[in-house]
Amino acid sequence: MSEVDANGQVLCSVIDVSLSRPHHLSSDSEGRVLVADCDNDRIILLSSGLQLQRVLIDRSSQVGLRWPYRLCYNELTSQLYVLHYSDVVSLFNLR
Repeated sequence: MSEVDANGQVLCSVIDVSLSRPHHLSSDSEGRVLVADCDNDRIILLSSGLQLQRVLIDRSSQVGLRWPYRLCYNELTSQLYVLHYSDVVSLFNLR
């Protein structure tokens, strides 16, 4: 995954992260990026420079996250809605 400008020049790329079918992205006001890493069964947080900050949620979470493919982040409440396996919607508090 890379950030490119209007001319197609690569500005930065994901560093030190093995992604497998990153299905959906969301961002916050600080430019950080949340990624639904579908085949790795996890939601990761990248810095604005696309460096891995941490794994937010993975398959060992209480809901058993499987194949996340849509995200909706509400920054005001720090809540993350995740649509995953068999159209299950899970709500996570990220505070």
